[in-house]
Amino acid sequence: MKQLALFVTAVFACGSLFGQDLEKIGKKDMISVSGGMGYNMVAQQVTDQAQLRDPFSWVYSGNLNVNFLGMSMPFTFSFSNQGKSYTQPFNMTAVHPSWKWVKTHIGITSMQLSPYTFSGLNFAGAGVELSPKKWRFKAFGGRFKKAVEYDPTINNITTVSYRRMGGGCSFGYEAQKGGFNVILLKAADDQRSLELLSPNAELTPMDNLVTSVSGKLTVVKNLQLQAEYALSLLTRNVLLTDSLSTTKRPFYYDLVNGNASTTAKSAYNASLTYRFKAVSLGLKYERIAPDYLTLGGLFFNNDLENITLAPAVALFKNKLTLSANTGFQRNNLSGESATAQRRWVASVTVSGQPFKGFTVNGAYSNFSSFTRRNPSAVPLYDPVFDTMNFYQVSENYTTGMNYSFGKKIKNAISSTFAYVKSQNITGRLQDAGAFGFNTAGTTVPVDVYTGMAAYTLQFVNGLAISCIGNYNRSVAATAENVFYGPGMSASKTLLNKKLSLQGGATYNRQLTGTTLTNHVMNLRLGATYSPQLWDKKYGKVALSTNANYTQRFAVIEGATSPTNLTVMLNINYSF
Repeated sequence: MKQLALFVTAVFACGSLFGQDLEKIGKKDMISVSGGMGYNMVAQQVTDQAQLRDPFSWVYSGNLNVNFLGMSMPFTFSFSNQGKSYTQPFNMTAVHPSWKWVKTHIGITSMQLSPYTFSGLNFAGAGVELSPKKWRFKAFGGRFKKAVEYDPTINNITTVSYRRMGGGCSFGYEAQKGGFNVILLKAADDQRSLELLSPNAELTPMDNLVTSVSGKLTVVKNLQLQAEYALSLLTRNVLLTDSLSTTKRPFYYDLVNGNASTTAKSAYNASLTYRFKAVSLGLKYERIAPDYLTLGGLFFNNDLENITLAPAVALFKNKLTLSANTGFQRNNLSGESATAQRRWVASVTVSGQPFKGFTVNGAYSNFSSFTRRNPSAVPLYDPVFDTMNFYQVSENYTTGMNYSFGKKIKNAISSTFAYVKSQNITGRLQDAGAFGFNTAGTTVPVDVYTGMAAYTLQFVNGLAISCIGNYNRSVAATAENVFYGPGMSASKTLLNKKLSLQGGATYNRQLTGTTLTNHVMNLRLGATYSPQLWDKKYGKVALSTNANYTQRFAVIEGATSPTNLTVMLNINYSF
């Protein structure tokens, strides 16, 4: 028995070895080692306020990655004054042997088919990808979920699960003017994988079969069409007894242990894209049926319909660009949900460069959402003071300007301004409309104004000096808050740009109405040094240190002025 175990181990090791990227055998990159280590220290001192964090803390961490013929083995570790941890790759690993257009995956890994079928889910098993010329083929299989028994001592009711096994494959063709892809996914829970009965009534063994067909086609020059259609056959509880006779059973019941809990739901999308010189237009439609679900995903949204339109145009030899993106979303497609929601999102962006060194841009975006309670879902409950209907709208206006000039001494002037208006309304709204036309004036919105202006000087000796001013004002009903202040920063490079020094200071005041409620001063100093080692093959070293001092001045006579001094040191080495 011992000899048999050694033989099996040797065969597996040889299979893993020769299954790697054989083209690297005998070359310099057959074996590669990379990694690094770092030391981070933070010291803090406060006065006239509570010490919320340790006055001194440090972390020493490192990583090492060994790659042999395409097989990666990462190691990481960290030590600190809070504790230590160590990880190595042999408790959860995956190898990806490859050779020319053949690539395989073995271990705990993941593969991507499509958002409607299999996406973002790790599995323990094996998979293969083949890509000869323009043909594409994928196949995989393994364990999607491991069985987790119910433990009454810790009451792990939310983590109990059946063992779920599954697999899938896809076959497709990709070319410049078109292509197609066909996907098949099968996943099922093992109802015998749990010995104890879970108190979670919502946990039931399921069975799922998903198919998908997608394609793209260049209809005419510059006009491309893409589409995908997916169908999911799902039995939510295979333990239920099938009451249908053999003659009345749908044909797909035998594929998913069909019974009264079996459903057939679809999801599909289509997009049309047109590009001609400086003009582009995109149109996309998506519909996911209520209760559409695939066992090949961690989380999936359903019961929604999306319509998106995205035009763009460039004028005057790309000196002026106009683009827009608008979309409408709604749910409750079957009309049976307790609530119905509609969302509308739109944005318009304009950017231009009238002359060299000067750019200007502006943008507008709108988000509105209307949620309405569906009385037909709860016909016996309709109180007069019900406030389930909810409307939310948010508008955002931004504009910016940047102007740079000068040769020996470079000057830069920049400014930005933003205005945000938001409003929430609840009550017995019949219909807010897509743009909120029926709700104007019913509540007071919240208005926020933000502005910033900066001027920078860049000298040829590596010295840069900047002055900045910021302003923020928010108005909500009778409450008004204003936050403003100046700032200044400077930086200088030395030793052929290996050493960089930075410093800065800001002072800000806050007014609530006409009363001063806060004023703070902040000072910053920092240095970064990246020395060059005697030989580049030995890696890189980077050292940095930063100090930050903040003082909050008293606004009431007799009050204290708390201070906070934080010093950080980082040393990093990579190879």
